[in-house]
Amino acid sequence: MTRVDLHTHSTASDGAHRPARLVEMAAAGGLGVLSVSDHDTLDGVSDACRAGKSLGLPVIPAVELSVDLEAGGSAHLLGYFPQADLERLLSPSSSLGKALEGVRQARYRRNPRILERLAGLGMHVPEPEVARAAGEGVIGRPHIAQVMVNRGYVGSQREAFDRFLARGKPAYVERRRLYAGSAIDLIRDVGGIPVLAHPGLMPRTHRELSALVAGLADRGMQGVEVYYPGHDRAMTEHLRNTACGLDLALTGGTDYHGEDSSTPLGGDESFAVHAEDVSEFLQMCSIDSL
Repeated sequence: MTRVDLHTHSTASDGAHRPARLVEMAAAGGLGVLSVSDHDTLDGVSDACRAGKSLGLPVIPAVELSVDLEAGGSAHLLGYFPQADLERLLSPSSSLGKALEGVRQARYRRNPRILERLAGLGMHVPEPEVARAAGEGVIGRPHIAQVMVNRGYVGSQREAFDRFLARGKPAYVERRRLYAGSAIDLIRDVGGIPVLAHPGLMPRTHRELSALVAGLADRGMQGVEVYYPGHDRAMTEHLRNTACGLDLALTGGTDYHGEDSSTPLGGDESFAVHAEDVSEFLQMCSIDSL
């Protein structure tokens, strides 16, 4: 069975590998389809698509947006652009380009405030070191967490988030996000497919998740990331039934960021997404020969 990975991150946001390198790794690992879906940016798309064309590996351009829900709370929304004209998709003057720039600027404004809070907690995290950790990517909390690890304040990025950087923790600072409905419109306006990312990680009951998915489907969302390493069997089954009941496409991916990820690129014996699991979505992307 052909494996696919529809949720990965590169150095364009908080991943460890450049976009082209991700594609090379996917091709070497025998994947049939890859999607590079960086946080709040499409900067890695051109290099990934170019590498995919060179290696004969279908690459679906994508983005992962942090969104606020109209009813309260937040979520992540994946936007896939399989048929996109890249010049139009990547134009900074498009409605999507302007929205992504606004989100990135909100991140930049938030970062110094996080560093101030950490300093108040006795942890000096210099901004230049954070910038170096980010490289060419959009600077965010994972890069701050990495510097905290480098300086010995915490033992891992996970600890940095769990103790200090996650929502409700002492160094967390809220930032501006798109509303989910607006994000869905932006994705669809450029021919994209909006998909709810890893809903099983949200602090909601099965019934609440079903209601959330139904509401977003009414707003124009077209898919659900059912297959995800952090979803247990019961959650996967519930999301599959919910999505199928609403005629939504099923997607899945590893959320790979680098060698420190809990699941390797393309999955392993404990978790993998196969083309037949997400066949309807691949057909929507005009990929039907796997």
